[in-house]
Amino acid sequence: MEPPMSIRKIRKGALVAVLVLVGVGAAFIYSSTQGPALDSLSDAHLKSAVIRLERTLCDGNCPAYTVTIHGNGRVEYDGKRNVKVTGAQEGKIEPAAVRALLSKFADAKFMTLAEDSCDAKSKCRVCTDMQMAIPEVTVGSATHRVKHYYGCLCAPKVLFELEAAIDKAANVEQWTGDVSKQGPDGSTCGG
Repeated sequence: MEPPMSIRKIRKGALVAVLVLVGVGAAFIYSSTQGPALDSLSDAHLKSAVIRLERTLCDGNCPAYTVTIHGNGRVEYDGKRNVKVTGAQEGKIEPAAVRALLSKFADAKFMTLAEDSCDAKSKCRVCTDMQMAIPEVTVGSATHRVKHYYGCLCAPKVLFELEAAIDKAANVEQWTGDVSKQGPDGSTCGG
């Protein structure tokens, strides 16, 4: 049996209202071409944000660790090798520092960068035995990560800046120690 016309109109009106509200929320979080609008997140969306950086081993003594910064300011560190502290550690930063870091990602248009900084299409000079850094940003259900191989000599310079900004915001040096003189034992470059 079909509901009366007035109930069908109310249902249709409620559905339209829900769709409009969802659309408004999505427009606030996402720009059409760049994914989440990282520089204008609401407080609720900031809490869902996660910034992660993984640094891999190289043929040498590159520091290998992962650091994760949550939107509420919680910092998680997991030292693997060639760092002062191995294993899990936790820290805290201000949510305003997380917001400032996300703004840097927005300025760099991080969400539009290729997922591999040195894909097969690039005719780049490549050096072997280098470290890889993998920055990643998640806001809600949107995640973007970039594999940044340090041996790829045409990778966007902004990746180095973002990775350094993550390390600085999380104060990873308290766990890694001064790693400025660490790196690969040698490298062979071609291309």
